[in-house]
Amino acid sequence: NNAAEANLFVKSRPELNTPDLHIWHIEAPYLSEVTGRHAVENVWSISPGLARPESRGFLRLKSASPQEAMEIHANMLSDPRDLAALRRSMQITRELGNSEAMKTFVKREILPGDLKGEALDNLIRDGAMSMHHPTCTAKMGQDDLSVVDAQLRVYGVKKLRIADGSIMPTITTGNTHAPCVIIGERLAEILNA
Repeated sequence: NNAAEANLFVKSRPELNTPDLHIWHIEAPYLSEVTGRHAVENVWSISPGLARPESRGFLRLKSASPQEAMEIHANMLSDPRDLAALRRSMQITRELGNSEAMKTFVKREILPGDLKGEALDNLIRDGAMSMHHPTCTAKMGQDDLSVVDAQLRVYGVKKLRIADGSIMPTITTGNTHAPCVIIGERLAEILNA
């Protein structure tokens, strides 16, 4: 993909310790399967996203067979704080896209337009999708929910280590590529010691 991308991280509420919104510009329509019906050619998007969602999904085994795929319940937007944050994010993206500085680049706004209330909430739900940065499913730590120790060894399983974004105790605010590289490099150091 040749599309240029720019990222902005902001807080949906001033009392937050770190930004929870990831707003990015991309020279392409960025739509879900549902909102894709609004796609037109020659567009760019300022897309809102949650960098630190409060909603939590879960995995469920269907059987004891390792060949059978597990059930995945993303549970997106199940926490009302996430919907509120995305409402704020939509407001910010509209302000950016409709700003005086952007006027020479804007022919018309396609989405969300002047949607409000339940109509805006429905558009947010219809447009919700993963930001492709899955992490935190095998957290490193010492509590009962931890899966790996500081040496990246899986508790209760001999000779198995994990070195990817799943070991992060909490998701990073930004993109996850750099932290994943550092985790891999750290395991290389551990194994070479």
